[in-house]
Amino acid sequence: MHAIRAATGLIILSLAIAACTTGGQTPVESPVESPVETPVETPAAVPFAAYDRSEPGVGDAALLTAILVLDRGCLYADSEGQRWLPVFPAAGTEWDAAARTLTMDGRTAVLGKTVELGGGTARADVIASAPEGCDRSQVWLVVSVGS
Repeated sequence: MHAIRAATGLIILSLAIAACTTGGQTPVESPVESPVETPVETPAAVPFAAYDRSEPGVGDAALLTAILVLDRGCLYADSEGQRWLPVFPAAGTEWDAAARTLTMDGRTAVLGKTVELGGGTARADVIASAPEGCDRSQVWLVVSVGS
């Protein structure tokens, strides 16, 4: 009798452990996953507005002398008490967050420094992409960068 109680106790204990480890459900075999993971590439966030240009260097010939500032994730050009949203060509413009610089067609502008932006005023509908929340009330279409 003692042997039957011991065996019954072991069976009950085994069932209890099995129920705890499987959550009371029958375990399901999961598919074998590949040991190599494919990295998901996401574009780096850029703080500048961009347009699609058809011909490099073609555009208005006005000049905006301004200081580049970064405000709430948007790059602006402050000039004589006015804030402009400069819109750079998507192709040929790069942002370096570590150096805090914008490079357009090989010419570099530094955040917080005076820069000359060749171009002219434009409507906001020229913007192909821009960070969310940028003020689009005064847009400057940039065709060249100088210092």
